[in-house]
Amino acid sequence: MMPIAAVSRRLALLLILAFTFSAAARADDASHRAKAQEMMTLLQTRHMVEQIAENIKKQIVEAGDSVAGATPTPEQKAKVADFEKQADQIIDAQLGWDVMKANFTDIYVKNFTEEQLDAIIAFYKSPAGMALLANMPTVNTQVTKFGTSQMGTLQPQLKALFEDLRKSASAPPPSLSPVPQNSSPSPSPLPPSLPK
Repeated sequence: MMPIAAVSRRLALLLILAFTFSAAARADDASHRAKAQEMMTLLQTRHMVEQIAENIKKQIVEAGDSVAGATPTPEQKAKVADFEKQADQIIDAQLGWDVMKANFTDIYVKNFTEEQLDAIIAFYKSPAGMALLANMPTVNTQVTKFGTSQMGTLQPQLKALFEDLRKSASAPPPSLSPVPQNSSPSPSPLPPSLPK
């Protein structure tokens, strides 16, 4: 049997190794998360999230104003102001950057290894990557505009095609040649082998 002192030393060594490995794993996780957050900074993710929240808040204000009408009473104004305040709190609770940052970080960490994040960050910091980041808003606007114009041309064509289908599918089927109403059909002759 091993002496108690030897068992204690081994147990202490195992605890030290376990602590070292878990500290290294936490350090790796922290490094991985830091790189995911750096990528989000380069992609201006916070700005995009805040822009979405602001757009929703503008829609809330417009909705409140439409309910109150052109000449709201003081009571209606107070109700609309309360509505907007509550909506802002809900939006901030769900879309605020403090809430979104941790979840976005988790998503990037889950989908990209630390080595991949290193390469992505290096690309975005390169001249080509910086050009991509700088020009993508303009490119996206132009692509959206082009797509909208194409849809403007496509929709009437598809609508006309659908109308043709609807008309042809709902038309009555062609009828057979009409039978004259005054004439009765002639009796068919009997076969020759049968007596008359």
